[in-house]
Amino acid sequence: MHNFVTPADAREHLRIDSDADDRWLAMWIPAVSTSIAAWLKQEWRLYLPQRDAAGEFVLDDAGMPVPVEGDDGEPIVHPSVVAATLLELASQYRYREGEGDNVVPADAGHGYVLSRAATAQLVSLRRSTVA
Repeated sequence: MHNFVTPADAREHLRIDSDADDRWLAMWIPAVSTSIAAWLKQEWRLYLPQRDAAGEFVLDDAGMPVPVEGDDGEPIVHPSVVAATLLELASQYRYREGEGDNVVPADAGHGYVLSRAATAQLVSLRRSTVA
């Protein structure tokens, strides 16, 4: 798996003008990317799916949607995944001590991985596991 945003994208989103936070970005971009991939549960949901002329997903031999590839041959990350990555980075950057958007209410359990903003951005991509 790769990172869903570049350090330059994150720096621009966070309005960071210096290289003082490069070590923080080097640690948190992969961490947030991994958390988003885990939350979505299925790797194909991270990428834009190919569609046929009828608008249906193009499936591979295993029945999984085939991602659209960019000019570099790499799958194109879904815009919601990019947005959620930037939102989560902003939340972690602003609330480094776990306060603010990162607070999990005591009655909510322990299953929270992402902030509310990032979760809201991704919810339409995730397959529900509750019947």
